[in-house]
Amino acid sequence: MITNPAIDDYVSGLVPERSKLLARLEQEAAVENIPIVQLPSAQVMRMLLLLHQPKSILEVGTAIGYSTIWLAEAAPEARIVTMDIDEERLGRARTNIAEAGVSERVEILLRDATLGLPDTYQFDCLFIDAAKGQYRAFLDLYLPLLRDGGLVISDNVLFRGLVATPDEASKRQRPMIEKLHAYNTLLMEHPQLETTMIPVGDGLAVSLKKKKQDTI
Repeated sequence: MITNPAIDDYVSGLVPERSKLLARLEQEAAVENIPIVQLPSAQVMRMLLLLHQPKSILEVGTAIGYSTIWLAEAAPEARIVTMDIDEERLGRARTNIAEAGVSERVEILLRDATLGLPDTYQFDCLFIDAAKGQYRAFLDLYLPLLRDGGLVISDNVLFRGLVATPDEASKRQRPMIEKLHAYNTLLMEHPQLETTMIPVGDGLAVSLKKKKQDTI
């Protein structure tokens, strides 16, 4: 938890009631310890997409399809490509996405995201929510597929606040914490990106890909 728990509970309680499907997936994730985007972060993402209205989205990290459904509902005209390496969870995601009625707009790939995609794919929004130690690799692979003016949304970039207090991290966590810190620094200094960090949920980084004339 990176915010005051009482404030986090308060903000979560203000989020409008979700569909029965999303509410069920929240319960399943809690019981089975499946990592999904936290509710306050999902609401911020929804607002960003309502403002940006992307026509194409790449999601790196599908899990059981929870955030995919949020993305599809917030951007009703968008086609979404989502990928994950976990075949069992991806099967559940297919079922959940079908139940949500958005299958015709979602391309689901059983794929290691570190392999990239052909440059025939182009996107208006990139959502990164997979193996945190690979965030730099994902950005390097998929930023070239993002159109100028596109959004990059990275979840879990503050990782329970441990990026700010690495001495409190376990020995096992420290290599990942170091990579996340390096990723956050890269986002803030990247010549093609304008980035802000939002301390909500587990930390969201929101980046805008500059237009070419803005990077000259």
